[in-house]
Amino acid sequence: MAFGHGPQMPAGAARWLAGGATVVLTLLVIFGAACQPYGAPSPTATHTPAPSSTAPQPTPGQAPVEVEISGFAFVPATITVAVGSTVTWTNQDSVPHTVTSDAGIFDSVRLGRDGSFSYSFAERGTFSYHCAVHPYMKAKVVVE
Repeated sequence: MAFGHGPQMPAGAARWLAGGATVVLTLLVIFGAACQPYGAPSPTATHTPAPSSTAPQPTPGQAPVEVEISGFAFVPATITVAVGSTVTWTNQDSVPHTVTSDAGIFDSVRLGRDGSFSYSFAERGTFSYHCAVHPYMKAKVVVE
């Protein structure tokens, strides 16, 4: 009586298992390539309002205005800019945030780490905004 190394698998079953493994690996590659890792940078969103004959134009050479999203806060929380200024927000946190106007005037997509959003302010006023993901994050832009 010969002693083997366990039960033998039929040849057809071995081919079936090998084919199944190939299908699983193929699906992992396809879905893995289609999925973006959590916290990966989002595409940059830019919103510029439609031109208006009464809207003032930005001053040539005007310095860009930057707001950081860092530590679950907009930094600085209040900025004052001239009419026609473009403000750019950049997310430095590892979690997504938005830049959402309280009045519905502007709204970014969810910004991943290093994602940014820009908006040009064509009218005077105070524009309060928040993060739609974390509503306790609030700030404002004063346009003079």
